[in-house]
Amino acid sequence: MMGGSRLNDVSCIVVHHNSPETLVHTLRALVGAGLAPTQILVVDNSTDPGQTAAAAAEGFEVVHTANRGYAAAVNDGMKQLAEAGRLLEYTLIATHESLAAPEAVLALRDELAADHTIAVAGPTLLNAGADMQVWSVGGRLSPTLKLPRHFVDADVVVDEKTVDRDWLDGAFALYRTSDLESFPLDESYFLYFEETDLHTRLNRAGKRVVWVPRARVSQRSSGIPPRLLGRNLFRMHAKLFSRFRGRFAVMFELVRATARAFLTKRGRWSDVPSIAAGWLQAERELRTATPEDQSSTSASSGSHA
Repeated sequence: MMGGSRLNDVSCIVVHHNSPETLVHTLRALVGAGLAPTQILVVDNSTDPGQTAAAAAEGFEVVHTANRGYAAAVNDGMKQLAEAGRLLEYTLIATHESLAAPEAVLALRDELAADHTIAVAGPTLLNAGADMQVWSVGGRLSPTLKLPRHFVDADVVVDEKTVDRDWLDGAFALYRTSDLESFPLDESYFLYFEETDLHTRLNRAGKRVVWVPRARVSQRSSGIPPRLLGRNLFRMHAKLFSRFRGRFAVMFELVRATARAFLTKRGRWSDVPSIAAGWLQAERELRTATPEDQSSTSASSGSHA
Protein backbone atom coordinates (compact mmCIF):
# COMPACT_ATOMS: atom_id res chain seq x y z
CA MET A 1 0.00 0.00 0.00
CA MET A 2 1.28 3.43 -0.88
CA GLY A 3 0.40 6.55 1.02
CA GLY A 4 1.77 10.00 1.70
CA SER A 5 1.50 11.68 5.08
CA ARG A 6 -0.14 14.97 5.99
CA LEU A 7 0.87 14.17 9.55
CA ASN A 8 4.61 13.62 9.50
CA ASP A 9 4.91 14.28 13.24
CA VAL A 10 2.53 11.48 14.35
CA SER A 11 3.54 7.91 15.09
CA CYS A 12 0.79 5.35 15.63
CA ILE A 13 0.35 2.11 17.58
CA VAL A 14 -2.62 -0.11 16.74
CA VAL A 15 -3.31 -2.80 19.33
CA HIS A 16 -4.72 -5.94 17.73
CA HIS A 17 -6.24 -9.03 19.34
CA ASN A 18 -8.10 -11.71 17.39
CA SER A 19 -9.96 -9.37 15.02
CA PRO A 20 -8.40 -9.71 11.53
CA GLU A 21 -11.70 -8.83 9.86
CA THR A 22 -11.58 -5.31 11.33
CA LEU A 23 -7.82 -4.65 11.45
CA VAL A 24 -7.22 -3.90 7.77
CA HIS A 25 -10.20 -1.52 7.69
CA THR A 26 -8.77 0.31 10.71
CA LEU A 27 -5.37 0.63 9.05
CA ARG A 28 -6.82 1.85 5.76
CA ALA A 29 -8.86 4.46 7.61
CA LEU A 30 -5.71 5.73 9.34
CA VAL A 31 -3.99 6.08 5.96
CA GLY A 32 -7.08 7.89 4.69
CA ALA A 33 -6.81 10.20 7.69
CA GLY A 34 -3.29 11.25 6.67
CA LEU A 35 -0.84 8.74 8.14
CA ALA A 36 1.66 6.86 6.00
CA PRO A 37 1.88 3.07 6.52
CA THR A 38 5.48 3.52 7.70
CA GLN A 39 4.23 5.62 10.64
CA ILE A 40 1.97 2.83 11.89
CA LEU A 41 3.00 -0.15 14.03
CA VAL A 42 0.57 -3.00 14.70
CA VAL A 43 1.18 -4.69 18.05
CA ASP A 44 -0.46 -8.09 17.82
CA ASN A 45 -1.11 -10.21 20.91
CA SER A 46 -3.50 -12.63 19.22
CA THR A 47 -3.57 -16.37 19.84
CA ASP A 48 -2.65 -16.92 16.16
CA PRO A 49 -0.01 -14.55 14.71
CA GLY A 50 -1.20 -15.49 11.22
CA GLN A 51 -4.24 -13.27 11.73
CA THR A 52 -2.19 -10.20 10.76
CA ALA A 53 -1.01 -11.60 7.41
CA ALA A 54 -3.34 -9.33 5.45
CA ALA A 55 -2.05 -6.23 7.24
CA ALA A 56 1.56 -7.24 6.63
CA ALA A 57 0.78 -7.89 2.97
CA GLU A 58 -0.45 -4.30 2.62
CA GLY A 59 2.86 -2.93 3.90
CA PHE A 60 2.15 -2.40 7.60
CA GLU A 61 4.74 -3.45 10.15
CA VAL A 62 3.50 -5.99 12.69
CA VAL A 63 5.21 -7.01 15.92
CA HIS A 64 3.91 -10.03 17.83
CA THR A 65 3.91 -10.14 21.62
CA ALA A 66 2.48 -12.28 24.39
CA ASN A 67 -1.00 -11.27 25.50
CA ARG A 68 -0.23 -9.30 28.67
CA GLY A 69 -3.08 -6.88 28.10
CA TYR A 70 -3.78 -3.57 26.40
CA ALA A 71 -1.33 -1.44 28.40
CA ALA A 72 1.49 -3.91 27.87
CA ALA A 73 0.84 -3.91 24.12
CA VAL A 74 1.04 -0.11 24.05
CA ASN A 75 4.22 -0.10 26.13
CA ASP A 76 5.78 -2.78 23.91
CA GLY A 77 4.91 -0.67 20.87
CA MET A 78 6.46 2.43 22.41
CA LYS A 79 9.66 0.51 23.11
CA GLN A 80 9.75 -0.92 19.59
CA LEU A 81 9.29 2.49 17.96
CA ALA A 82 11.83 4.13 20.26
CA GLU A 83 14.49 1.51 19.54
CA ALA A 84 13.90 1.95 15.81
CA GLY A 85 14.12 5.76 16.08
CA ARG A 86 10.53 6.04 14.82
CA LEU A 87 8.85 7.80 17.73
CA LEU A 88 7.61 11.18 16.55
CA GLU A 89 6.37 14.22 18.45
CA TYR A 90 2.87 12.79 18.89
CA THR A 91 1.74 9.19 19.32
CA LEU A 92 -1.70 7.91 18.39
CA ILE A 93 -2.99 4.84 20.24
CA ALA A 94 -5.85 3.00 18.52
CA THR A 95 -7.64 -0.30 18.87
CA HIS A 96 -8.17 -2.74 16.02
CA GLU A 97 -11.85 -1.76 15.58
CA SER A 98 -11.57 2.03 15.46
CA LEU A 99 -12.40 3.75 12.16
CA ALA A 100 -11.16 7.30 11.91
CA ALA A 101 -12.97 9.89 9.83
CA PRO A 102 -10.68 11.60 7.27
CA GLU A 103 -9.99 14.71 9.39
CA ALA A 104 -10.02 13.06 12.84
CA VAL A 105 -6.29 12.67 13.49
CA LEU A 106 -5.51 16.10 12.04
CA ALA A 107 -8.05 17.73 14.36
CA LEU A 108 -6.53 16.04 17.41
CA ARG A 109 -2.97 16.91 16.33
CA ASP A 110 -3.85 20.56 15.75
CA GLU A 111 -5.23 20.89 19.29
CA LEU A 112 -2.09 19.39 20.82
CA ALA A 113 0.14 21.57 18.66
CA ALA A 114 -1.74 24.71 19.65
CA ASP A 115 -1.50 24.20 23.43
CA HIS A 116 1.50 22.59 25.11
CA THR A 117 -0.45 22.03 28.32
CA ILE A 118 -2.54 19.38 26.52
CA ALA A 119 -1.12 15.88 27.03
CA VAL A 120 -3.85 13.86 25.32
CA ALA A 121 -6.77 14.57 22.99
CA GLY A 122 -9.61 12.26 22.07
CA PRO A 123 -12.45 12.30 19.53
CA THR A 124 -16.20 11.91 19.63
CA LEU A 125 -16.65 8.14 19.61
CA LEU A 126 -19.59 6.71 17.68
CA ASN A 127 -20.93 3.19 18.20
CA ALA A 128 -20.71 1.36 14.88
CA GLY A 129 -22.96 -1.33 16.28
CA ALA A 130 -25.79 1.01 17.30
CA ASP A 131 -26.59 3.14 14.25
CA MET A 132 -23.57 5.37 14.88
CA GLN A 133 -24.96 6.77 18.11
CA VAL A 134 -22.52 8.73 20.27
CA TRP A 135 -21.17 6.45 22.98
CA SER A 136 -18.32 8.52 24.39
CA VAL A 137 -17.39 12.18 24.59
CA GLY A 138 -15.00 11.55 27.45
CA GLY A 139 -15.77 11.14 31.11
CA ARG A 140 -15.52 12.37 34.67
CA LEU A 141 -14.85 10.96 38.12
CA SER A 142 -17.82 11.35 40.45
CA PRO A 143 -17.15 13.78 43.34
CA THR A 144 -17.32 11.42 46.32
CA LEU A 145 -16.67 7.84 45.22
CA LYS A 146 -14.55 8.73 42.17
CA LEU A 147 -16.55 6.45 39.91
CA PRO A 148 -15.73 6.79 36.19
CA ARG A 149 -18.81 8.02 34.37
CA HIS A 150 -19.33 9.00 30.75
CA PHE A 151 -20.79 12.36 29.92
CA VAL A 152 -24.14 11.63 28.30
CA ASP A 153 -25.19 15.06 26.98
CA ALA A 154 -24.75 14.35 23.27
CA ASP A 155 -26.19 17.75 22.33
CA VAL A 156 -22.82 19.35 23.08
CA VAL A 157 -21.30 17.34 20.20
CA VAL A 158 -22.26 20.11 17.78
CA ASP A 159 -20.01 22.51 19.68
CA GLU A 160 -16.62 22.86 18.00
CA LYS A 161 -14.79 23.93 21.16
CA THR A 162 -12.27 21.71 22.91
CA VAL A 163 -13.59 20.47 26.27
CA ASP A 164 -11.51 19.41 29.29
CA ARG A 165 -12.27 15.95 30.68
CA ASP A 166 -11.12 13.85 33.62
CA TRP A 167 -10.49 10.94 31.27
CA LEU A 168 -10.99 9.72 27.71
CA ASP A 169 -11.70 6.26 26.36
CA GLY A 170 -8.60 4.38 25.26
CA ALA A 171 -10.13 3.25 21.96
CA PHE A 172 -8.53 6.17 20.11
CA ALA A 173 -6.38 8.89 21.68
CA LEU A 174 -3.51 11.11 20.56
CA TYR A 175 -0.76 11.81 23.10
CA ARG A 176 2.20 14.10 23.27
CA THR A 177 4.92 11.44 23.02
CA SER A 178 7.06 12.91 25.79
CA ASP A 179 4.13 12.65 28.19
CA LEU A 180 3.38 9.07 27.21
CA GLU A 181 7.04 8.20 27.83
CA SER A 182 7.03 9.89 31.25
CA PHE A 183 3.64 8.47 32.22
CA PRO A 184 3.55 4.88 30.93
CA LEU A 185 0.33 2.91 31.04
CA ASP A 186 0.03 0.68 34.11
CA GLU A 187 0.05 -2.95 32.96
CA SER A 188 -1.49 -4.31 36.17
CA TYR A 189 -5.04 -3.60 34.93
CA PHE A 190 -4.65 -5.94 31.92
CA LEU A 191 -7.77 -4.50 30.25
CA TYR A 192 -10.04 -1.52 31.12
CA PHE A 193 -9.33 1.39 33.51
CA GLU A 194 -5.71 1.80 32.41
CA GLU A 195 -6.60 4.96 30.49
CA THR A 196 -8.65 6.31 33.42
CA ASP A 197 -5.62 5.74 35.64
CA LEU A 198 -3.25 7.40 33.16
CA HIS A 199 -5.41 10.43 32.51
CA THR A 200 -5.97 10.97 36.24
CA ARG A 201 -2.21 10.99 36.72
CA LEU A 202 -1.78 13.44 33.85
CA ASN A 203 -4.41 15.75 35.32
CA ARG A 204 -2.71 15.61 38.71
CA ALA A 205 0.53 16.69 37.04
CA GLY A 206 -1.22 19.80 35.71
CA LYS A 207 -1.61 18.51 32.17
CA ARG A 208 -4.83 18.76 30.18
CA VAL A 209 -6.94 15.88 28.93
CA VAL A 210 -9.32 17.15 26.24
CA TRP A 211 -12.17 15.98 24.06
CA VAL A 212 -12.20 17.41 20.52
CA PRO A 213 -15.85 17.31 19.33
CA ARG A 214 -15.16 17.76 15.62
CA ALA A 215 -12.89 14.69 15.47
CA ARG A 216 -15.05 11.63 14.75
CA VAL A 217 -14.13 7.97 15.15
CA SER A 218 -16.43 4.94 15.14
CA GLN A 219 -16.02 1.69 17.04
CA ARG A 220 -18.26 -1.04 18.41
CA SER A 221 -18.77 -0.76 22.16
CA SER A 222 -20.18 -3.46 24.42
CA GLY A 223 -19.14 -2.20 27.86
CA ILE A 224 -16.84 -3.61 30.52
CA PRO A 225 -17.20 -7.21 31.76
CA PRO A 226 -18.50 -7.13 35.36
CA ARG A 227 -15.60 -9.10 36.82
CA LEU A 228 -13.10 -6.60 35.44
CA LEU A 229 -15.29 -3.74 36.71
CA GLY A 230 -14.99 -5.06 40.26
CA ARG A 231 -11.29 -5.89 39.96
CA ASN A 232 -10.02 -2.81 38.21
CA LEU A 233 -12.21 -0.25 39.96
CA PHE A 234 -10.78 -1.42 43.27
CA ARG A 235 -7.22 -1.52 41.90
CA MET A 236 -7.54 2.04 40.62
CA HIS A 237 -8.79 3.30 43.99
CA ALA A 238 -6.12 1.43 45.90
CA LYS A 239 -3.46 3.06 43.74
CA LEU A 240 -4.78 6.60 43.23
CA PHE A 241 -7.12 7.20 46.18
CA SER A 242 -7.51 4.65 48.98
CA ARG A 243 -8.57 1.06 49.53
CA PHE A 244 -11.19 2.30 52.00
CA ARG A 245 -12.92 4.45 49.38
CA GLY A 246 -12.39 1.72 46.80
CA ARG A 247 -14.45 -0.72 48.85
CA PHE A 248 -17.31 1.75 49.02
CA ALA A 249 -17.04 2.37 45.27
CA VAL A 250 -17.29 -1.35 44.45
CA MET A 251 -20.13 -1.82 46.93
CA PHE A 252 -21.99 0.99 45.16
CA GLU A 253 -21.56 -0.84 41.86
CA LEU A 254 -22.83 -4.04 43.48
CA VAL A 255 -25.96 -2.26 44.70
CA ARG A 256 -26.40 -0.63 41.29
CA ALA A 257 -26.08 -3.97 39.49
CA THR A 258 -28.62 -5.53 41.88
CA ALA A 259 -31.08 -2.72 41.26
CA ARG A 260 -30.64 -2.98 37.48
CA ALA A 261 -31.27 -6.72 37.59
CA PHE A 262 -34.33 -6.29 39.76
CA LEU A 263 -35.87 -3.28 38.04
CA THR A 264 -34.84 -3.41 34.39
CA LYS A 265 -34.45 -5.94 31.61
CA ARG A 266 -30.95 -4.66 30.88
CA GLY A 267 -29.51 -5.92 34.16
CA ARG A 268 -28.39 -9.50 34.78
CA TRP A 269 -28.29 -11.20 38.17
CA SER A 270 -25.03 -12.89 37.18
CA ASP A 271 -23.32 -9.47 37.11
CA VAL A 272 -23.56 -9.19 40.90
CA PRO A 273 -21.40 -12.19 41.86
CA SER A 274 -19.04 -11.40 38.95
CA ILE A 275 -18.37 -7.88 40.27
CA ALA A 276 -17.84 -9.29 43.76
CA ALA A 277 -15.47 -11.97 42.45
CA GLY A 278 -13.39 -9.35 40.64
CA TRP A 279 -13.20 -7.20 43.78
CA LEU A 280 -12.05 -10.16 45.90
CA GLN A 281 -9.49 -11.05 43.25
CA ALA A 282 -8.03 -7.55 43.44
CA GLU A 283 -7.93 -7.68 47.24
CA ARG A 284 -5.96 -10.96 47.06
CA GLU A 285 -3.61 -9.64 44.39
CA LEU A 286 -2.75 -6.55 46.38
CA ARG A 287 -2.27 -8.50 49.61
CA THR A 288 0.15 -10.92 47.95
CA ALA A 289 1.98 -8.41 45.73
CA THR A 290 5.75 -8.64 46.04
CA PRO A 291 7.87 -5.56 46.80
CA GLU A 292 9.01 -5.68 43.17
CA ASP A 293 5.39 -5.56 41.96
CA GLN A 294 4.61 -2.64 44.25
CA SER A 295 7.74 -0.81 43.09
CA SER A 296 6.78 -1.33 39.46
CA THR A 297 3.27 0.00 40.01
CA SER A 298 4.57 3.05 41.88
CA ALA A 299 7.10 3.72 39.13
CA SER A 300 4.26 3.86 36.59
CA SER A 301 2.67 6.79 38.41
CA GLY A 302 4.76 9.28 36.45
CA SER A 303 5.40 11.37 39.54
CA HIS A 304 8.95 12.04 38.39
CA ALA A 305 7.78 13.96 35.34
